[in-house]
Amino acid sequence: MSERNLNNVVYQKIKQMMLNYEITPGQRLTFVDLAEKLGVSRTPVNNALSLLSKEGFLDFTPNQGYTVHQITKEEADQLYEVREILEVGALEKAILHLTPAKIKELEKRESLFKQSVDEKQNRGRFFLDQEFHAYIVEMSENHYLAEYFREVYQRIFLRHRISPLKGDRAVQVPAEHHDIVEAICRRDMEGAKNLLSNHIQHGKQYIYSFIFD
Repeated sequence: MSERNLNNVVYQKIKQMMLNYEITPGQRLTFVDLAEKLGVSRTPVNNALSLLSKEGFLDFTPNQGYTVHQITKEEADQLYEVREILEVGALEKAILHLTPAKIKELEKRESLFKQSVDEKQNRGRFFLDQEFHAYIVEMSENHYLAEYFREVYQRIFLRHRISPLKGDRAVQVPAEHHDIVEAICRRDMEGAKNLLSNHIQHGKQYIYSFIFD
């Protein structure tokens, strides 16, 4: 395997460890432990951590090394703003390009997320929620936009500790997803935009309640 390919494989594996919650916000990382865990030398690990740091997922302190970045309220505000612009902005084209196959796929993703909530999954729920919302963007048939949405989504959710949905929110999130899907299926442009925007704001307020208050 070439050096470039190995660097990319290690980068993807470390990021997947973050997605799986094997690496958590605030955790200090060591080259030796990661290299041993991944079965590679320290060089590709160092290259991967350097890239993740440049992307903002890790913090580097001279003579101390890397720690997983913890999100600030200012960052979160800006990222949520970008997320809403991307997702709500994609809705018009998503509805214009709507097909029975796309409706079926969207309903499938809605169902998978609801199942993860019912089963009280944490990190799995995070991924399924990402893919439900990313597919709304994908339906616009702009795949670059969809990939950028995933990046923004991950910049929000990989930087704080994911906890189970609690109280009313465990019921509200699947219900809000369902209402959004129903509005899209009806090709109700304004209704879908309002529902999606409100859903994003409700999620933001819920997350802020336990990571900033």
